[in-house]
Amino acid sequence: MAIKPLKSKDIIKVLDFKRYISDTSESKEITRKCKDVLIAQTDATYDRSAQIVKALDFTKAIWRKYDCEQVADIYEKFVKIEEALFGLEREEKDGKRYRDHFVHMFNTFVFGLRIISSLLTQLSIKQAKSLFKVETEKLKEVGLPFGTNYNYDKRIFYLWTLVSTFHDIAIPFQHLGKIGRGISKFIEEFGWLFTDPHISMHSYDSSQLYYYFNLVGSLYGGKLQLIDKGRKYKKSEKHKHYLAKLLGREFDRINHGVLSGFFMWKTIEEIFLIGRSQKYPFKKAEEFNIYTEYVLEQDVARAALAISLHEIDEDKRSSVYPKVFPISFNLYPLAFLLILSDVLQEYLRWEGMTIKKELKFNYHPILDVKFDKSKSVIEVNVLFSFDNENKEEIIKQANQIARFNNTNQYISDIDNAVDLIGNSIKGDLEKRLKLGDSFKLKLSVYQDWKRICYNKDMQSV
Repeated sequence: MAIKPLKSKDIIKVLDFKRYISDTSESKEITRKCKDVLIAQTDATYDRSAQIVKALDFTKAIWRKYDCEQVADIYEKFVKIEEALFGLEREEKDGKRYRDHFVHMFNTFVFGLRIISSLLTQLSIKQAKSLFKVETEKLKEVGLPFGTNYNYDKRIFYLWTLVSTFHDIAIPFQHLGKIGRGISKFIEEFGWLFTDPHISMHSYDSSQLYYYFNLVGSLYGGKLQLIDKGRKYKKSEKHKHYLAKLLGREFDRINHGVLSGFFMWKTIEEIFLIGRSQKYPFKKAEEFNIYTEYVLEQDVARAALAISLHEIDEDKRSSVYPKVFPISFNLYPLAFLLILSDVLQEYLRWEGMTIKKELKFNYHPILDVKFDKSKSVIEVNVLFSFDNENKEEIIKQANQIARFNNTNQYISDIDNAVDLIGNSIKGDLEKRLKLGDSFKLKLSVYQDWKRICYNKDMQSV
């Protein structure tokens, strides 16, 4: 049977927003705005500007639901600086470029939610709570002025929204040096000099870092074990110092994942600290203290942990990965899912190597997600496809990957190009995720959804 590319309605059906959003009008609005982005990607001619506008609309809608619409203001500024990065980092001769991160965050959200929603339809409530390490959350009884308590699935959705939509928010910080070099290329034509832009941390932020890194480290040490009727995570000294110091080191190196985790935590804290909440304004300081104890230091900190881990790489001198890897889905499911979704989001992603559109894969992937109840094993098959008319672009990108990896390999045909790209993704995931036992992953790449060019199972060493 022929494989057909997914339409927006196919993806929306799997996402199943009504499961996670009780308010009918909110559910319909968020579903419609998500579909608008997907239509700009799948049902119409690829329209990057439409994707950005529609993704901003979606971001506003989903954070309005969580009483944090101010978050969308950050993304509007993010889009502006990203437009500059596409031009400033483009070096056609060397093949260097900037890749989209705004629409990428939307696509990461969608990819991960497709896996989550597919799993929840196959799991019992008990299995789902155990697998994702959540319980139905009852916070009204501890004194928080929230409208409703979160069922386990709504809590998973909130966590994934935090993790996926914030995970690259600090990417411009990591590119400051490249911004300077990009400006210099023009300024130097006239004999003038431009120094790299500099940033300085707010004193309040620097005073919070020790507390923050120890909080995230203690959550990691407790392995997300639930206590206090599922409202809190056990905090443990075990491995706390290692992770706290690792994150501190990466923070100093301007690792955008570690910065993004901190900025997410700080942004949510500030909204409720200084009374920007519209739905649930705290009337007294004690309510904020309770919010900190039961939300900010629990699910928000858990999301920050996942974000912080997602971009940590091997040491450049020793080629050794930190001892937090490989990450197991059974221990840290959302951190695992973020790395998986982030690395596999190589489709419909704008590559700024030229002014023209350049993509690797032209469609949202087909996902086959199964849960083997007898063995408690998750099986995910991911199917990509590229258009034959884009094969020269893919060959060019494969050669750029080869140069980046300092290999002497020259790619001249599409099969070797797809093999190199597929193996690059495979190698990255196998080093950072525990694959092959309780979580089985297969990656396939097709040409025009007809001829299979790549088909491999992943197995961590």
